[in-house]
Amino acid sequence: MPRIGPGGEVRFARDYFRDLVRDSQPHPGLSAERERWLRGCRVEGREERLFEFEMLLRGMERYFKLHNLPIDSVARPVVTRDFCEELRDVRDALGQAIKLARRLLDPGDDQRMMFRRYVQDQLVDDRARRALLDEELEEDTPQESLFLLRQSFESLRTVMDSLLKLETVSYRVFHEVGNLVLRAIVHNQYFRPFRPLEFCLEFDRVKSVPVLDALRKLGDPERRLFTTVFLGLFRLLHYLAYVRATPRGVERRSRVVLALARSEALTLVGYLRTELAPRVTLRRHQGAALRASRDLSRLADEIGRRLRHEADDPERVLDIGASAAEQLRAQIVRLAAAVEARLPADESFTRLVSPVVLAQRLRNDLWVFARLARGADEALAAGTEEAVHAVDALGSFLSYFQDVSYQLLRYGDLQAFDEFAAILREAGAIPAGPMARARLAEECRAFAEAAEGCYVAVGRRADVAGRRFDEAHARAVLAKFQQV
Repeated sequence: MPRIGPGGEVRFARDYFRDLVRDSQPHPGLSAERERWLRGCRVEGREERLFEFEMLLRGMERYFKLHNLPIDSVARPVVTRDFCEELRDVRDALGQAIKLARRLLDPGDDQRMMFRRYVQDQLVDDRARRALLDEELEEDTPQESLFLLRQSFESLRTVMDSLLKLETVSYRVFHEVGNLVLRAIVHNQYFRPFRPLEFCLEFDRVKSVPVLDALRKLGDPERRLFTTVFLGLFRLLHYLAYVRATPRGVERRSRVVLALARSEALTLVGYLRTELAPRVTLRRHQGAALRASRDLSRLADEIGRRLRHEADDPERVLDIGASAAEQLRAQIVRLAAAVEARLPADESFTRLVSPVVLAQRLRNDLWVFARLARGADEALAAGTEEAVHAVDALGSFLSYFQDVSYQLLRYGDLQAFDEFAAILREAGAIPAGPMARARLAEECRAFAEAAEGCYVAVGRRADVAGRRFDEAHARAVLAKFQQV
């Protein structure tokens, strides 16, 4: 919560989730540049397309490792095995990644870079051609980085198509193709997939009001440790949504997705055993961490065993994904109980992540946020002594909002809230001069309008359409923060 320091300085709590995500990333500067690109990307469903794209990159990276493959190396030696089917799985994942990369690129950027590549191929002067190549490889922007990765994948797809015409694909050939895919991915500047337990604001969220409320009440290090586990579990569930069928049958890349889910489940097992369990202070938290690690280990073993014996049957592949998702949902409910989240009466996962509860909480908090911003605007404009109290109340609610409702916003709505939070923090003390106060008042007024627009948009969602807004509850929350 913010506190008023000497000279009317208002101190704000840090944005917990943003800091956690930032701290998990090795290159926050590149991530910030990519965020700016994505916010300006005029593509429908941009966040979900980017999630699927990076999931496939991560999946291909893992699928070339023997311990992640659904094979029984004891029953049949690797050196005598044909890896044609595994290469077809990767080829399907690669083809989908190419489609997604093309869709994520603005047509104008794509055409410009395609023309530059054409000119490069036509040049006779080797020095000029090398200069264009060096410029392309610098990857100064996310668009250039994405285009270069797509070009690499298209070349690799051609190679794979030729290899799949052979009678057999040996492990050595499969392994070397994997090295080429891996180099294309890890040398990429902006779309190098995050390592396990590195998260991304664009699509990694804990979308459960009871869980978020419970997490904000925990002290550190418990809060950070459990938040990391919940983010990891929700991301695994997100992966499994891509184990699916089309009218033509089960997608071959589903096996790549299942292998990735198994790999990252094992990473969570290690985190629960070696990071969370030894560092929590309550025995029930430690016991919950150890039980969760045991359950996830069994789940990973089951996915591996079933992939080895049932992956040839497309319908069984779908069943493996559905069974794994069901077990993960049950695991999230058990872990939510361990951190004392308010579980629904039936303790069901569906109600724990209810979109109705999510939208109602977000709508209430947006209404309160807009009212507090309006109040701060009026107090600052009037130049009264109430200005410090009004901005303090606004900052208190900002911290409260960031802990829960911020995670419930859609990615496209985050920018206005991020910018306003930065303005409040940069203001530091209540401005002494009338012009500075007027500017801050204007920022509060503009944000109030943005929050009101978001409030209206949430109210139009199918989840809450026709449901009465609980103004009495919202006014009670407003009064609580006005009394700070």
